[in-house]
Amino acid sequence: MKTNRISLILFILLISVALSACASGSRVVASGWAGITADEETAYLAYNTHVYAVNLANGTEIWRYPSEPDPSITFYAPPALTEDGQLIIGGYDNIVYSINPQTGFVNWTFEESEGRFVGGPLVTQHGIFIPSTDNKVYSLGFNGQPLREAFTTEAEIWASPGSDAECDCIYVASMDHKIYAINAQTGSPSWVTNDLGGAIVGTPALSDERVLYIGTFGEEMIALNADNGSDLWRFAAQDWIWGGPALSEDTLYFGDLSGSFYAVDLQSGLQKWQIQPGSAVVDTPLVTEEAIYFTSESGLIVSVSPDGINRWQKEFEGNTYAGPVAAGDLILVSTTQPEALLAAFDSNGVQKWTFSDASE
Repeated sequence: MKTNRISLILFILLISVALSACASGSRVVASGWAGITADEETAYLAYNTHVYAVNLANGTEIWRYPSEPDPSITFYAPPALTEDGQLIIGGYDNIVYSINPQTGFVNWTFEESEGRFVGGPLVTQHGIFIPSTDNKVYSLGFNGQPLREAFTTEAEIWASPGSDAECDCIYVASMDHKIYAINAQTGSPSWVTNDLGGAIVGTPALSDERVLYIGTFGEEMIALNADNGSDLWRFAAQDWIWGGPALSEDTLYFGDLSGSFYAVDLQSGLQKWQIQPGSAVVDTPLVTEEAIYFTSESGLIVSVSPDGINRWQKEFEGNTYAGPVAAGDLILVSTTQPEALLAAFDSNGVQKWTFSDASE
């Protein structure tokens, strides 16, 4: 078994132990990797015991929630912003928080989940959809009240849902090896796939041609018909695929736990190129007009051209699990290194600032 896979399996086991301990009343603190989102002026970083608001202009802290560490509150899932000015984040304590992004104060909480929140929320015009480790997707209004009964799958849900405005539905990827298409207004399933051959923890990506792309722990990238969930093609990777794919024009980009990074033709599923500059790739790549950006577990951020030529790469001392995320002209990456919890680069790889937590 490959070293990269071993490290991720150990991480999964540690998370599972932490979740079980929390459920039994222990004060064990679960420490996952970070989640990032941003608006025009502020980056929001959810990591370990805090959600941080960081000034994009200079990397200084604006606020943190909670203001002091509370061992009963930890965060794994990335936050999401709503159009009406809320920051939504799910915690290990089974609670969904709505935070005022200007002040860091809590607007409301949702406390009906029996599981932890590992996947980030999906915000649509119909409400907030947030997956839980109790096998459910909760549908909330923008006031935090449930819109309907939660949708239940056959296993834990670690992946943030994907959305599809054309069919007015969301796509839920589950650890039960299946993807569900759910009507966003009624909560009823439109279709569900057969067993896809492996657990899924990445968010599905949808093309303009209504093809859904998803990677699995069965070491495959799979293209599905978004109208009925049937297979169109399968691409064999070198190892488990953890992060969701990114697509641009006619190409799909993704990495696996062996450290391989792929460019695959959207229509045919044939490989265009493959590189392996680092260790396990565990998050969704970022695609811009200039380049493709991705991170590897060992603390590397890599920028390559659309034909797979290395443009630049930077290395951190800590592990890198979250990002890259675009924020205006900046590329944001989070690490486990307290001195660089969040780092900002320009498109040429020039580091503009780093955010550190002096209390760590």
